[in-house]
Amino acid sequence: MKFIITENKIQKVAFKFMNSLFSPDQLEIVTSEKYPDSIFFMKNGVVVMEQDKRNQDFYFDYYEIWSFFELLFGMGFKQIQDVMRYWLEETLKLEGYTPFQTVSTLQSGWRRLSN
Repeated sequence: MKFIITENKIQKVAFKFMNSLFSPDQLEIVTSEKYPDSIFFMKNGVVVMEQDKRNQDFYFDYYEIWSFFELLFGMGFKQIQDVMRYWLEETLKLEGYTPFQTVSTLQSGWRRLSN
């Protein structure tokens, strides 16, 4: 018997992964006067996502989230972006946001909030 993993199945598993590890009830929402256009999402005291309200961009930490899809599922940038867009719309009810990856250690605001 041959088992075929389609892109649709991969996307469903990726969506379930996001909901199991990063559901809204597992995230702390943080705002900062220094970054008024951003909403930060923390897990275990570390910023893992940022919502940029002004530009309608949404950033996912590369090491905590994005790389999982690259390494485990072999997904490319566009595939990951599609899964993340769907997750944003279905789970956080955010429409019109563009998902991106970021390395949190390079994001100075993330570093300050995570300390």
